[in-house]
Formats: sequence, C-alpha cells, structure tokens
Amino acid sequence: MLDPQGDLLSLLVCPESKAPLVLKDGSLQTAGGRQYPLLDGVPILMDESIGEIRHEGELLAWPGYEPAIAFMLDSLPLDEVVLDLGSGNRALNHPRIIRSDICLTRHVDVVADAHALPFRDNSIGMVYATAVFEHLHSPWVAAEEIWRVLKPGGYALVDCNFVFPFHGYPAVYFNASAEGMRRLFRQFTELEVIAAPWQMPSFALRALIGEYLHFFKPMSAEEHSFAVALKALDGHAIQSFDTRFVQKEAQRIAAAVTYMGIKQSLGHETLLPEPLLQMWQRDAELQARFPKPAALLPAPVGPLQNLLHWAAVTGRHQDSALDEWFRTRVPFCKERSAPES
Repeated sequence: MLDPQGDLLSLLVCPESKAPLVLKDGSLQTAGGRQYPLLDGVPILMDESIGEIRHEGELLAWPGYEPAIAFMLDSLPLDEVVLDLGSGNRALNHPRIIRSDICLTRHVDVVADAHALPFRDNSIGMVYATAVFEHLHSPWVAAEEIWRVLKPGGYALVDCNFVFPFHGYPAVYFNASAEGMRRLFRQFTELEVIAAPWQMPSFALRALIGEYLHFFKPMSAEEHSFAVALKALDGHAIQSFDTRFVQKEAQRIAAAVTYMGIKQSLGHETLLPEPLLQMWQRDAELQARFPKPAALLPAPVGPLQNLLHWAAVTGRHQDSALDEWFRTRVPFCKERSAPES
C-alpha cells in the first residue's frame, strides 16, 4: 500500500513519459494531467490496454527468498533500494524491498509492467527478477528498462527458464540459455552466470517428466509400462545427483539459469564504499578470500559470504572510515515523507 509519508512515492514516475508523479485527489498524477489509480492503496502504474492477467492456478503466497538470495539482499546497505520485479504473491514485506508485479495481490507494492518500469532513472540499487523473463513478450526491452532504473554500480540479478515446460502467467514467450542471458544483458558488466542449486538438471528432469505424464494417455501395454517406468524415477534421489555435474555441464540441461551483472557505463562504477575498496586493495588475504569484490551472490556450494557482508560485520570494526560510512547510511523505507499536495 502506498503510504503518503513513504520514500516509495519519491521514486515513482509515469511509466510512459517518465514524468514525476504526485499524490493528489486519491490518484497519482503528472503535471500534464495523466492519472493513475490506487486500488486498495496500491499504485496501478501500467498501460490499461494490457488487460487482466490470469494465472493457470491459485497464486500461492511465497514466504520469502532462497537462503542464498536472502543473504545477498541483506548484504546490501540499507539505503539501497531493491526492486523485486515480478514478485507475485511474496508475503515478506521488507521496508527497502519494492514488490512489483503485473497482477495486483495483497502482497504487491506497485502494479507495473517490466517493459515500462515506473521508477526514476538511476534510482534502484538492485533489480531482482526470478521466474519472470520467460513470461515477457519483449525481454530485451525489460533488460533496457532495468539498466535505466539502476544506479551506476547497481546490480541486476535475473533468472530465466531454460529446459522447462510451457506454463502460464500468461504464457512462456522465450526460454534462455546462459549465452542467451549474456546477450540480453550485454550492456552490463557480467559478474557470473550460473545454474543455481534450485535450477539444476534434476529440476528440469522432474518438471519435464511431470508435464509429460500429465498429458500422456497410455493405451497399450507398452505405453502403460513406459509410464510406470517414468513414475519410478521419482523414487530416486535425483536432486542429490546434481553434484555430479560441473557448472558448465549443468547449464546445458538446467531448468533455468541466473545472470548477475553490474551497471557500469564507465567500467568502474560500484556501490562498494571507497574505504572498503581501499582495505581490499591493500589486504592480500581479503583479495584471496573475495577475488571479485563486487560479487554478492554466494557460490552454489560453500559458506554464505561476500565482501559487503564481511565489511558490515567485521571490517567496519577495523577501519574508522568504513565504520563512519556505515553509520551515516539513511535506510530507505517505503513508509516515510512526501505529503499529499
């Protein structure tokens, strides 16, 4: 729900013209008179011609994020805004995470289209989009919009189905390989492209077999025997077999792939504080532990760690300039400032 006293209002713009919006007479308006309604207090900032989006089944509430994703989001300084693009019905309501979806649910902060984001240029610290890009009719346009709204040094963390069945919301338009994601986000400086633990080949295999059996109507004895054999695969712990694949192999048959990159027009912009970069540059042990200082997503296996988290927990107590930097951050909060005009 849009709180007139919240920081969210300061980020919102008209999705078409990108003109600023003000809250007036119960709607969001541009100076030129374009109006956008609030439904149950939620801004509806998208083209009305898109129409109603119907899901294939009940849209269940998501409690939160995968542990590695939650750790990464928590690593960002609290003054950096996170846009959860295509958040669906994610119940977790963090003050600095803006939940945006094309459908209005009780757990959405803004209704918007990924092809025309209603946020100011250079205003977002991270855009996170999971299970979204396969459903976009023009994902290259959405990639450009993510670039536009991110701050210099801001992060894009986006995944897309690869070896996975067709499904709704409202359709699957494009699946993407690792190389496809690199092409979509070629403007960005790539940090990594991986098949995350929840995207590995076992998930692709289960999804394909499940969909096959759902539609397969065996008639002959051989067909029934084949269906029984497929169902029997469920009795194996195939998820544990994912450890037999190195990343390069897994990405060839993964259910999805994840891309993470940084917006760097000049090639060096970063959200990392300067005191931290200086510490890293003079400390060989830190460099060995965190060879990519800007990387936030933990490795698929191993401890949850990145340089920013280390800085917040340990590094700030070793360097007064870094501690001062953390102490002077003003947390973003969706519920503060900007009275109605």
